[in-house]
Amino acid sequence: MKVDYIYLTNKILDSCEFLRFAIEKDNELFKNNKETILKLISLNDWLISELSNSNLKDEQRELMLQNCLTLSEILKKLD
Repeated sequence: MKVDYIYLTNKILDSCEFLRFAIEKDNELFKNNKETILKLISLNDWLISELSNSNLKDEQRELMLQNCLTLSEILKKLD
């Protein structure tokens, strides 16, 4: 199965933007969506782990890893 890394990278960036917007609009975002956000944190942590041990081209891997870490920082602000 071939993975479209550009698509995946863009989806991670979209997630960051959606979360930033949601955090600004809803101070109780985590409380109201705890299960979903915990799942997102878990999946993001898994992806960071996979990227850290990956043999992707450095440029692709670094960009995706950077975006995942950005998402991780946003998610940490929720709890």
